[in-house]
Amino acid sequence: MCFSAEVSFGASAVITTVGALAIKKSKSKEQLLFAMIPLLFGIQQFCEGWLWLALENEKLGHLAGVSTYGFLIFAQLIWPVWVPLSIYVLEKNTIRKRLLGFSLATGVVLFAVLAYRMVFYEVSAQIDQHHIFYTVGHFQSTNWWSGILYLLPAAFPFVFSSNNHINYMGILMLLLFVVSKVFYLKYMISTWCLFAALLSVYIYFIVKKQQGTIS
Repeated sequence: MCFSAEVSFGASAVITTVGALAIKKSKSKEQLLFAMIPLLFGIQQFCEGWLWLALENEKLGHLAGVSTYGFLIFAQLIWPVWVPLSIYVLEKNTIRKRLLGFSLATGVVLFAVLAYRMVFYEVSAQIDQHHIFYTVGHFQSTNWWSGILYLLPAAFPFVFSSNNHINYMGILMLLLFVVSKVFYLKYMISTWCLFAALLSVYIYFIVKKQQGTIS
């Protein structure tokens, strides 16, 4: 599978539209954070679309830095906090809420660590074999274990939810993580985010089905 600016912009257009519809369908403040996930993924893919253009066209090279940071801010800072928080506020089951609270606490710690690394270490992106390869300091997603801890706040909250449809989404997200690890290890950050973004379209159907508080 090859990725490109067209893929990122196309995904952004579809996911952003679905995200806007999901927000419109949400009927409570508790649902809003969850319903906003596709829209945020759409913005993230829009950033990566511009990064593709900046890396491929010298005239747009000045946009590479801001596009790289724009994408990584979502990938490494927003999602570890937003995902567990959005599901936490929906959850009614006490035990599951505790698990989600632990995921959220882990996400906050990761936010602090990754934010520090993004501020004080060099951040770069380059096109390699039709994919974008991100580097933050000495960290590169070239080890099988990289990103495992990230799953706790970014993927497992879907599994911890007492809503079956959110569970299904979490299982699919974990499977896509494995696919990304096996086939796109070096480009894990870019590919898994794209897969998760496409999967987030399912959130619209979850919100539409519930038409109220997800519990």
